[in-house]
Amino acid sequence: MHRPHWSDRSLLALAAAMVCGASAWAQDATEAPSPDALWVNVGALTYHANQSKGYNENNHGLGVEYRLRPDTSVMVGTFYNSVRRDTHYAAVNWQPIALGDWKLGMAVGVMNGYPAMKNGDYFVAALPMVSYEGQRFGVNLSLIPSVAQIDGALVVQVKFRLF
Repeated sequence: MHRPHWSDRSLLALAAAMVCGASAWAQDATEAPSPDALWVNVGALTYHANQSKGYNENNHGLGVEYRLRPDTSVMVGTFYNSVRRDTHYAAVNWQPIALGDWKLGMAVGVMNGYPAMKNGDYFVAALPMVSYEGQRFGVNLSLIPSVAQIDGALVVQVKFRLF
């Protein structure tokens, strides 16, 4: 089975994000946001507390997030992680605190691809999550704490609203 090179997957994810982003931007700017929304992202950028280990901080991927209620969304996706392995994730993002377009809370779910956690198999993760959600553009911010063999990091995920 031919596995595409990472650059092929990056280009595909970028193209999908551009198409989705263009579609979202084409909507009427005066449209009021509804509580349910579908967002797409192309992975995340990370900044690790320990810069000496040469982590990959450009975590390309593709993910979707669907906001079920003003305080709850579900997230699924895949990305090339900081230790240069594929990660797949699924989570519920509960954000009961809202300050204008900003939401604060926690994402809880499962993910894989980190050898220091269950030898790369799936494990449960809970991370604080702060989100900004405008009409067509959003950002998820998360802080990974340093625990055991995991070096902490700040995660920035840009997302584009499809509807």
